[in-house]
Amino acid sequence: MNRKNNRLFGLALLALMGTAAWAQTPPAVQKITILPSRLNARILLEAAVPLPALAAAYTAGETPQLLVEFGPAKWPEPPAVPADETPLVKDIKVMTKSNGRSELLLTLTGKVPFRVFSEGSRTIIELEKILRGTEDYLIAPDVQSLLGGADRPITDLPAVDIAARADRLIVSARRGQPAIANVFALGNPLRLIVDIFDCRYIGPTEKRPIGKFGVESVRVGQFMSAGPYTITRLVFDLREPRSFSLSGGPSEFQVLFFPETAADPAPAAAPAAPAEKTAEKAAVTDGVRKDPGAVVVESKPKPADDPPAASPAPAVPAKSKAEEKKTAAPQTDKFQPRTIVNPEQKFQGELISPHFKDADLRDVILYIAQMVSLNVIFDDDVKGQVTCSFEDVPWDQFLDYVLKSKRLGKTLEGNVLRIAPIASLTQEETEQQKLRDAKEQGGPLFTKIFTLSYAKAAEVLDLLKARKSDRGQIIVDNRTNTLIVTDTKDKIDIIEKMIEVLDTATPQVSIEARIVEATSNFVRNLGIQWGAKGVADPVYGNQTSLQFPNKVLVDGALIPQGNVTKGISGPLGGYAVNLPAPAFSSAVGFSFANVLDTLRLDVALTAMETNGNGQIVSSTKVTALNNKQAEVIQGRQIPVQTTANFTVTTQYVNAALQLRATPQITADNSIVMELDIQNNAADFGNLVNGIPPITTQSAKTQVMVPDGGTTVIGGISRLEDSITQERVPFLHQIPILGALFKNFARTKQNRELLIFITPRIIR
Repeated sequence: MNRKNNRLFGLALLALMGTAAWAQTPPAVQKITILPSRLNARILLEAAVPLPALAAAYTAGETPQLLVEFGPAKWPEPPAVPADETPLVKDIKVMTKSNGRSELLLTLTGKVPFRVFSEGSRTIIELEKILRGTEDYLIAPDVQSLLGGADRPITDLPAVDIAARADRLIVSARRGQPAIANVFALGNPLRLIVDIFDCRYIGPTEKRPIGKFGVESVRVGQFMSAGPYTITRLVFDLREPRSFSLSGGPSEFQVLFFPETAADPAPAAAPAAPAEKTAEKAAVTDGVRKDPGAVVVESKPKPADDPPAASPAPAVPAKSKAEEKKTAAPQTDKFQPRTIVNPEQKFQGELISPHFKDADLRDVILYIAQMVSLNVIFDDDVKGQVTCSFEDVPWDQFLDYVLKSKRLGKTLEGNVLRIAPIASLTQEETEQQKLRDAKEQGGPLFTKIFTLSYAKAAEVLDLLKARKSDRGQIIVDNRTNTLIVTDTKDKIDIIEKMIEVLDTATPQVSIEARIVEATSNFVRNLGIQWGAKGVADPVYGNQTSLQFPNKVLVDGALIPQGNVTKGISGPLGGYAVNLPAPAFSSAVGFSFANVLDTLRLDVALTAMETNGNGQIVSSTKVTALNNKQAEVIQGRQIPVQTTANFTVTTQYVNAALQLRATPQITADNSIVMELDIQNNAADFGNLVNGIPPITTQSAKTQVMVPDGGTTVIGGISRLEDSITQERVPFLHQIPILGALFKNFARTKQNRELLIFITPRIIR
């Protein structure tokens, strides 16, 4: 029995070891398939388990390339991409990184909105083609298969919630049943369209400005309420092609956009168990993930030979390393232009290609209004015929051209469009202006008090006065930094918006200046002193054999040491050649003589060599508000007295390190600075009438430095190299022996001055 149990235990252990080894084995991608269609192009990655996508973003550069980063995986050979079958995808490459992760690089014909999601064991990269204009409404084939018959129940949608949080944009549509969504992109301008089928929007048509996450604005309205479909449309006006995400559940449908830069890549989770298919074949079911970094959607898996369903999971809101290198520092909202009144209207309608010949003007306008779900009313004078041919123009631009050709104008209030002659509208506008002026002159006045936190009330007064009415009044209370505004309600609203823009915190800059002065010197001195004396005299018994000269005295020590201030003394008391080193720290003397001291030679060698290096670092630091000058001084003041007309005047001269700086922060987080730096020091070694001269080092310039960067704004380098020789004329030219008739002195001195500036934005 024990033997049997041991055998079972061993088999179980082997099974566990095999399972652990399988879990550590990277998943293998069996096949890479490209599925093109009229609306989008999909890249299917088929594996036993879904691949965990770590990041997905466009790379930097002119070539449109989408880089999707996955975890460790085994990849097959990427398929060749025929240009005639997939006009959006040009090439597919698989790269393996040093850390084991893999990257899928897609080269496209252009940048388009995209998303990455999992469906069963397949990972799908969906590229939304940018349509330049379509004659008919296009529905994806897999979405068409879910719509079913015409007796589908219609769900009312009371409102759409748009929440622009710090880390994401969430557009939520709460409805009573799962959603069937059709997604596509339109160009000129770039828009992402999300149509929700079998949904009636009963809320007000609205346009919400966003200005972040790559989304300019979001528009919500009823696109189609009659005919074969009932469609609520969400329009996202995009600045650039971005990744997006769709999610949903039994009672909610969400569209999400994430910031361009993610703190940490959020891995896509594997889908949970397949949900039950509803009676309406819903494309999206419940599957919202608790992780705040991403949302995962579960969908009903289909057979392998069917095209993938339209149920999407979100693209991972992470940014690849290639895109992280694109920009150093994005522009902050502080430096972006902001419109606070009268925003400019752009043509943002869907693209149409109308062709009319002698068509009734009212019928043409009614056709456009029915297409965009607008109510229309015509003045009695509106009549005429239209003949035109357009290709791929926004419907609102087409309508403007038609009205201009007939000298007509329009007004749009809510969803009611009125068409009337320009003269009638002009007269009405004139009357309305007179009415507004009358209300402004005779309407009620309101008083509102604004307490400013950052700006000086007196400084913004002149800017606000330009926006007040003739009856309005703005009073400044300098004690509490308060503005008291009395005016009509419209004028107060405009002034309030201006105050919100002007009363913002001014950023500060910390500026550090370092003045580095480096010196080095080298001195080498060599000198020689020598003298000789020879005597021929009967006293010593070495007289000459001649009658004349019988005695000879040769004296080579005629330069007595006591008469000069240089060199060293010798036994003879002087030297014939007295060329010692100008300054010396070492000396050695030699004296040679015979027994009778009738012949003597004295030699003295002097030498010195010095080498020195020094460095002086002066540092100062100052913090200044943006566009405000700051000054810091450290040092001493030297009193200088002057006498004129028996009057003694004392003036103080600065001998200090002084920094004056005016910073200006640019939109890309660089700093433009006006700098005036002076480093003055008193030279007490060279007094003039007891007053030391001032050694000046200064720089005055204007530079631009990135935040936290360091630049050298000035530098002075001075090199002195001198050689001095004292020598005996003619004799110093004797080869080899000429060194006995000269000395040598060399002095080298190098001085370098550098001024470093490092600014930092205080956040």
